[in-house]
Order: sequence, then C-alpha cells, then structure tokens
Amino acid sequence: MFEFQNPATFMLFLLIPLLFLLRFLKIFKPLTFSAVLADWNGKAFSWDGRIRKIISVLARIIMFLGFVCAVAALADPVITRQEKVYTSLGSDIVFVVDTSPSMAARDMGTRDTGVTTRLESAKATIKQLALAHDGTRFGLVVLGSEASVYVPPTSDHTTFLKRIDEVNVGILGNGSAIGDGLSTAVCHLVSSGAQKRAIILLTDGENNAGQIHPETAAQLAASNGITVYVVGLGTKGTVPLEYIDPATGKEYAGYLDSNFNSAGLRRIASIGGGRYFEVTSLEEFIKIFESVAKAEDVVQNYTFRTVTQSFYKKILLWAIILFAAGWFIKRVLLREMMSFRYKKILFVRSAFLASSFIMLLLSYADIHWGTYLVPVQKSGAAVSLVYDISNSMLAKDCQGGLTRLRAAAEYSKQLLNRMNGVSASVVLAKGDGVAAIPLTDDYSMIDSLLNVMSPSLMTVPGSSIGKGILKAKETFSENYSSIGRIWVFTDGEETDNHLKQALSECIKSGISVTIIGFGNETESPVLAGDGTTTVMSALRSAKIQSTIEDAKKNLGFYKNQTDVLYMNYMEKGSAVKLLNQIKESGNQFVSYEAKPVPRFKLFLLLAVLFYSLSYLFTEFDFGRVKKASSLGFALCVCLVVCATLTGCSDSTGDVLKGSFAVAQKQYSKAVSFFNSAREKEKNNDIESPTMQYILYDLGTAYSLLGENEAAMEKYFEIVQTAPEGIRYGAYYNAGIIAHKNEDYEHAIEYFKKALEVDSTRIDAKINLELSIQSVEVNVRHSQSQATPSAEESSDNKDMEKAVFERIKENDQKQWKNSEVNQAQNLSDDY
Repeated sequence: MFEFQNPATFMLFLLIPLLFLLRFLKIFKPLTFSAVLADWNGKAFSWDGRIRKIISVLARIIMFLGFVCAVAALADPVITRQEKVYTSLGSDIVFVVDTSPSMAARDMGTRDTGVTTRLESAKATIKQLALAHDGTRFGLVVLGSEASVYVPPTSDHTTFLKRIDEVNVGILGNGSAIGDGLSTAVCHLVSSGAQKRAIILLTDGENNAGQIHPETAAQLAASNGITVYVVGLGTKGTVPLEYIDPATGKEYAGYLDSNFNSAGLRRIASIGGGRYFEVTSLEEFIKIFESVAKAEDVVQNYTFRTVTQSFYKKILLWAIILFAAGWFIKRVLLREMMSFRYKKILFVRSAFLASSFIMLLLSYADIHWGTYLVPVQKSGAAVSLVYDISNSMLAKDCQGGLTRLRAAAEYSKQLLNRMNGVSASVVLAKGDGVAAIPLTDDYSMIDSLLNVMSPSLMTVPGSSIGKGILKAKETFSENYSSIGRIWVFTDGEETDNHLKQALSECIKSGISVTIIGFGNETESPVLAGDGTTTVMSALRSAKIQSTIEDAKKNLGFYKNQTDVLYMNYMEKGSAVKLLNQIKESGNQFVSYEAKPVPRFKLFLLLAVLFYSLSYLFTEFDFGRVKKASSLGFALCVCLVVCATLTGCSDSTGDVLKGSFAVAQKQYSKAVSFFNSAREKEKNNDIESPTMQYILYDLGTAYSLLGENEAAMEKYFEIVQTAPEGIRYGAYYNAGIIAHKNEDYEHAIEYFKKALEVDSTRIDAKINLELSIQSVEVNVRHSQSQATPSAEESSDNKDMEKAVFERIKENDQKQWKNSEVNQAQNLSDDY
C-alpha cells in the first residue's frame, strides 16, 4: 500500500499562495533590474522579449516543480506490505535429484522458454515451488553413481536456491544410485520435528549403482512416516542429448534412446505411500509440484511483519535535477548573471539557493546518526554453532589429551543430544567465515561434520572469530520468529580483531552471543598452517572478556536487551547454562533490534527553509514593517479567539503531561497524570469527548504498565457515543490484551467489534485472523500406524541402523573430500 508517512508536510504548499498574497499586499516586492546599453558594449542586438518571457515562465515552472518534489520527498513516501513470520513449523520436503547424463536430454520446456534439458526443467520448477511456499523447509539430495546431501531440510531458502544452481549433469558420476539417494534423504529427515515429511524423487532412469535397493529405501521411508513421491521425467523415444563432463571437461553430444522403467518407479512410490507421476513438459511439472505441495501442506501459526520500502530518494533526485535545470536557465540562458553588478541583493538570493541545493544533496546522501530500539516479538529458538578451525585449535591441552577442536566437537555433540530438535546451523570461522550447514533440525548432518572437523577444510590463513559471528547472524531466517543465539567455540586466538565489531552488531540486532573457551591459559606449542613452523598458543580468556566489556560499554543503551557472555567449557554447569538459554526461549519473548535514525528529513527541511529565506530576505519590504506587524498581530488575535471558542479545561495540562510521560515510557507517572485529569473532569458530563479521551489514555497507560485488568475496566467505561477513533482503539486494545492472555474467544469478539467501528483497519483484520487460527490450530496432526511384531520390528531396526550408518559414513566421506592440501606458505595461520 502506497502512503506518505508525514502527510502534514504538504501544508508547506501553503507557502506558495502566501508568497503571492504578500506580493499582492506589497509586503514582498519581486526583484527587478534594468538592462542598460552598456551591458552590450555598444554591439547591435535585437530584443526577443517574447521568447525570453516564455523561457522565464518555464524556469519558474521548473523551480516550482522542484519545490513540489522536495516537499513530497519530505512527506516520506513509502510502500508498506505485510510479510508472514511463522511461529510454528510447516512441512519438510527433500528433493532427490538424478544428475546422470540422461538428465541432459533436451525434451522439456514450454512455449515461452523453448526446449530445455530435463535437469534444468527440474531445477526451475523446484525453485518456483520454494519461492511460493516460504513456510515449508526444503532439502536437497543429489544422486549419480553415489548420493550426497547438498542441503539438509532448512528454512534458509537463500542457501537452498543457491545450491540448486550448483547442480549440474554428471557431478556425481554416470550412474543412478536411486536407492542410495532415497536412503540419504530418509536419514536426514528422521530427526525432523515437522508435522509432515516428504521426499520427491526426480529421475528418468533405473537404479544401476549404489548398494541400497530403491524398494528397501522406500520401505525405510514408510516405516518412519515419510511419504515418497516419484516423478519420471522426459518423453520416451529418441531425444537429443548434449552435456559437458565436469570431471574431464569433455563435451558429449548425440541421441538418447529414452525408455525408463515406469513400473519400477511406480512401485517405489506405492511402497513409500505416495504417488507416481510422468512429466513430459514444464507445464505438467509445475501442476504436479503444486498438487504435491498442497497434499503435504499443514496449517501453521504465523504473525505479520510490516515491511516498508521508502521512495523519497527517487522523488528527491527529480527535485535536484529540476532545481539545477531551473538555475541553469535563469542564470545562463537568460544571462541573469550580468545583473549582479546592479543588484547586489542577488548575491544573497544565490547564497540561500546554493545552501538549499547543498541541503538537497546532503539529504540524498542518506546520512544517518543515532539509533533507536524496535521491539520484535519472538518465540522458539535457533542456534548457530560457530567453530574456530584455525591451527591453534589443534593444541593438545584439553582434558583427556584432546585437541581444542576435538574437545569442542565432543562438547557440541553432548549439547546436540539435549537440544530437543532446536534448529541449528554451523559456521566455520576462518577467513570471511563459511556457513557450512544452514539452519536445520538435521543433527546427523552436523554430527558428520563434527567427526571430521579440521583446519584443512579451509586454506584461508588466520582466524576471524568476528567474521564467523557475522556470518552466523546471516543464517537466521527472517521468515521465522525464532530467537537467534550464537555459540562460539574458540580459544580466542584472533588475527584480525573483528570480534568487538561483530559483538556490537549482534547486540544491536538483539542476538545473544556466548563464547565458549577451549584450551589452557598456559602457552602450548602448536604447528602453524605450513606444517613446519612452531608457535606458542593459549586460551585468551582475558582478551575475550575485555573485548566483550568494550562492546557492551560502547552500547550501554542496548546491553540490557541481549546477553553477550563468556564461559570456559570446563566451568561447572557451562552446558546447562547454554541449554537453559534455549529453554528460556520456548515462550514468547520480546527482543529488540537497533535501527539507524535517518536524517534526510532534517536536511530536506533545511533545504525548504533556505529556499523560503531566499525570498524573505530579498523581497521583504522593510518600509512596510508596520503593516506586516499589524498582520501578525491580527493572526495572534485570531488564534486567541479560536482557543477561547474551543475552550481548554483545567484537565488539558494533565493530559498533555500524561502523554509526554507515555512517550518517555514513564507509565506510572502517566497513570498519575491521567487520574488527576479524570478527577478534574468528574463534575462534567461523563459522556463528554474529553472524558472519553482521558479514559482511553488511562486504559492505554495501565496496559503499558502491565495492569491488564485495570486497563480493561477503563476501556469498558467508554460509551458508544464516544468518537469513532476512541471506540475502535478501546476494542482493538482489549482484543490485544485478551490474545496475550490466550483468551482467544474474547479476542475474536473484541476484534470483530473494532472492525464494526472501522472496517478498513488492516491491523484488526490481521489479529482477528491470528486469533481464529489460535482457536482452530492447537493439536498437531498425528498418524496412527499398525504396531509390527517384536521380531519384525527388531529386523527393521537392524536394517535401518545399518543403512543409516552407511549414509553417515558417506556424509563424512563427502566432508573429507572437501579437504584440500595446505602445502602453501601458511606460517601465519595459527
């Protein structure tokens, strides 16, 4: 919705008729000057007055439009929209994508996009589905001769879409290990806490690689309550094929005899409790994906976040262009510059106009200073685990002779076992920091990485704990209302001193940071990144604590809103303190985010002021001061008469003081002032607008103070003859209080009454919908399954354990394959 945040600014347009009125009263006198023959130095000239008049009028119109644009920009035009912020989980869907060479067959597409490959068609449809279902968590498994999880089920759609783009034909060999791909997806879905979980297999072939049969994998999915959908891609017959082998760089082109086994794929879907589809065009693909998404959709609780997009810069740019054009026409084309010899007052006007133009430029520069806190309602928890993987973490000075990095990994595993499905991400703090695993419930993926954690995962020298923290901050999804917490596992050996800045950014964003120290305070020898240089390293507890204190000291305004802590991993109860942070986040919680204060309005106001002064100081007729004074006196008399006619009761001062106290968040004082105003009005009509305003203000002050019962009493005292805005506000606030008390039935009643008063208010509509959903959605969907016999259950568990162990070994292999040889000169990497 397009709107102006400061519509009262348009009152400045009254300056235009005021200028003409003052000129009519001859209080202002337009600047004039006489042209003399000396200006032409005796040269012949012809008078083109009509053209000059047209150009002069054009210049005035341009300057007028520039003024209009400046005032419009000062009114702060914005487009506001409502975005959903989910407070509960939706479905988890993992795509298993075949990347065998046959997926390069060019027999898919649409009339608009033309012919495209099967893989590109699959990728495009997956991305379209992800963008349309922001409440669903998506994961990605890629299969070829083997299978690999590219993205665990995550709400981080940015990372998901990025990894989709990295999938190409042949990246995992020439085979189709369908069974391995399905098993990998099941392994990474079993720990999900989502209400519904599903796998969508996208393939055009048969299982011809891997060690796990597809039907076994489908049975494994069914026994864990995971639905399997299978999509057979492409047409049958002879189709063109062209691709480049990523391993060799060799280009292949020819024709493919496409005739995949539909019966086998249909059987996989049947065992997995899903459906089988055959797709020959992109249009069919999109329809099928939408039907699957609809079948797996669940009702989620959500609230709304208001997002505003400002457009003042675009309008301000036009103001700058128009002012510059107007000045060029007047001073250059009309040659007004030469009149400066006769009218020195033009220097004054030019100085003010130049100042006004400079203020416009400064406003366009979008200068900020100062910050303010914005309350944000949060629920649930999400944790980002940040690991310092520099070579100093290989020092063997932890309990049991473990290296610092291995001790951090084992400590983290114990935490994960007790985190009860809280979403977590993993960031490697080295170089600029890398988000190795996006926010997910898939602890098996995190466990696989912890088992092979090593500095060789990245060759960038040095340790940047601060950059790792900033990268962790980016992993928290804006689509969910989770309270973000960052846990940093490090020895404090930082090489770039970014920690303080990163902590400051987290404090401003309301994100808690806890640094867990590993190692010994005594110096220990450790090899640097080159493998030959020996350096001394120790746990830098004092340095970490000093940095935390510095960050808090500079941001005292925020320090009470979020925690930044340090603890040693050997400290008694350290793990309990971390787990308590998650436990405390289980209920609704108000976090605070710091926003910079834009100052463009100040400079725009100065621009308008200087522009106005350019007329005041150059056209004001000081010989008519008396007349101007008389006019000002008359205006003052009018104001006094208006004030007398409207009347101001004795309670007005108390109401103003109470409103000011509310603005200062001194709610107890505000209640006192409003009660005083009420006492002064008690002898007047109880139904008078003044009394109704006082009751409303008093109720609002009580609610801000947390005294909800007293607030409701005041709202109920407001009569039906009260002004519309008062009645709407009373019902709306009563609904908010009822909703907070989980009295959803009464909340629905109050919001409906508010809409009866003013049906155009979107905030009441949104909260009404939320209250209705809170009544309807209180029980999760559950699936009843037949209990197998003890012997059958034991056999299934043994099979499941064997399959999952193989998948975990494969995951660790994939992480190990990402390690690189560090034979570089990394002597400074410790």
